[in-house]
Amino acid sequence: MSEVPISNTKKNNENKAQYLKVIDKIKEKIFSGKIKIGDKLPPERDLAEEYKVGRPSIREAVRGLEILGLLEVKQGSGTYVRNNIEKLMVDSLDIIYNTNNVSDREVIEFREMFEYSSVKLAALNATNEEIAELECILRRMKETNSSQELEELDLSFHEQIAVMSHNILIMETFAAIRNFFNRCIKNSVHLIYLNGEKNQDIIDYHIYIFDAIKDRDSTVALIFMERHFRKVRELILK
Repeated sequence: MSEVPISNTKKNNENKAQYLKVIDKIKEKIFSGKIKIGDKLPPERDLAEEYKVGRPSIREAVRGLEILGLLEVKQGSGTYVRNNIEKLMVDSLDIIYNTNNVSDREVIEFREMFEYSSVKLAALNATNEEIAELECILRRMKETNSSQELEELDLSFHEQIAVMSHNILIMETFAAIRNFFNRCIKNSVHLIYLNGEKNQDIIDYHIYIFDAIKDRDSTVALIFMERHFRKVRELILK
């Protein structure tokens, strides 16, 4: 059995390192917005010149990014950033949720981590127009007698807070996992009705959170978001 020359092994390792670096650089451009969803990548030759690697390394990198679901190669047209990158996060979260026996406590902890940062930034960064939109959602929450509509408005309330954070990562993450958050909210609203609780128990905390955001008081906004989740914990984890 013949041995693989050391020089060939070294060359293969160098090629592997090169295409992995290209993958990292293209991913960085996609996630930073320098390359946008739906954009067409430059030709293979141009990419090779840009990253100072051989064209085989570019082909390997594109193949790897296609497997990851970030790129789509259209024969005769070119290579494009996929339009449904957000779905990758949703699918990944669904897989984790459905295959790892994720507990209610873990779901609440995930939401707490996300919502606490979101509400603090919203109080600091929201525009007057965004606050008015949040108030409109809150008004509809007060008026509805439908549990289904309350679920939808509750989700819209928290989504608007994410928008008001003016943090692109928070905004895009919420958009990507909106359906996951919707399941969480439906569960808590359902349990409130099941336990004979009033809608007001949900709405009150949202009023306090809104008032704190309107007053630009991030500390108080966080306090009431924490109390809101304390109530959710009492209902779901008891």
